[in-house]
Amino acid sequence: MNTIMNETEYLASVLGAMSDMVRVISRDGRVVMANEAFKKRFGCTEDHKCYEPFHQDAPCEHCLSREVLEEGGPKRLTRKVAGRVYSVTVSPLKGPDGSNIAAVEVFRDITLDYNIKQNLLMQNAKMQKDLQLARKLQEALVKSTMPKVGCGYELTAGFFPCEAVGGDIYDCTVYDDKLVIYLADVSGHGVMPAMLSVFFSRVVRAACLMGYFKPSEILDYAEHEFLDLNLSDAIYITAFITVIDLNTNEAAYSNAGLSVMPVLYKDGEYRELYMPSHPLCDWFLDTPFENGTFTFEDGMRFLIYSDGVDDIHSDPKVKERLFEMLGKEEFDSKAFIEEVREELHSNPEDDLTMLMCEKKEYKGE
Repeated sequence: MNTIMNETEYLASVLGAMSDMVRVISRDGRVVMANEAFKKRFGCTEDHKCYEPFHQDAPCEHCLSREVLEEGGPKRLTRKVAGRVYSVTVSPLKGPDGSNIAAVEVFRDITLDYNIKQNLLMQNAKMQKDLQLARKLQEALVKSTMPKVGCGYELTAGFFPCEAVGGDIYDCTVYDDKLVIYLADVSGHGVMPAMLSVFFSRVVRAACLMGYFKPSEILDYAEHEFLDLNLSDAIYITAFITVIDLNTNEAAYSNAGLSVMPVLYKDGEYRELYMPSHPLCDWFLDTPFENGTFTFEDGMRFLIYSDGVDDIHSDPKVKERLFEMLGKEEFDSKAFIEEVREELHSNPEDDLTMLMCEKKEYKGE
């Protein structure tokens, strides 16, 4: 005991000014030294049993000090005492012969950090549930089964968000004799863009139900509704809309800042529907959207896709490869979309959405 007291007297001058709570426990489980911070917090004096400051009647079932004295250390644990949370580090105190003669316990109050962590964990768990719900809602709105259009038209799509939910959305809907096809991409990733993509789909539907079938009119209406949300200038929506007259096969299209141009393919020839334009935002007020036209012929393939294709803007070989896949003689739209996903979306940093419309030979009813 005298050896322990000599050692602890030396430690006392060092530990006395520490804000952490420190005490020394002998091999028989008694407190032989406690600094002022420990005494003030737990009302402890020397020569108490180690468990008495915590209002216990017996030693802890899992005694870290006993383990350190028997096995060496240091060891750490988190302990709750009287509504506070402490990080406890226990290290052996060695005698002149190198044996473990006592255990030094350092208590650090981590209640604030612990509560913040627990709140973060709770918020994260709630957010994960919200994300799962948002993903289910988005998947329900993004069609997994394309509508049966008739007139020789076949539709296929792929939707691959890089996070739980994405900012891309597409739709193909028939209104009487009009087939409306669009793809939209909201800036950013996560829940907010996903919700705005759903907003865009509802606005397009409303415009069509009101009889707007010029793509530029649909985009004008969508932009007006978007600006009414009064969102940050950093938030915008890009989109490309095509309206096909199923009676005449005449197609009109308009672009709202989509950075990758849709492409038409037939008989070895490719045509990108290049149309410079601005996104849905408040940067270019009073700038009208334009319309372009083409005739949807038998054997034609029409691809609208988002910029989730790897390096689509920086590497010309990527577009060459995409066109090569699109122009295969033995072509299957589902296999094409899967091939693009596997080969050109291998390191997804952005959502990838592809929408394919094919026109097969149609001889009428």
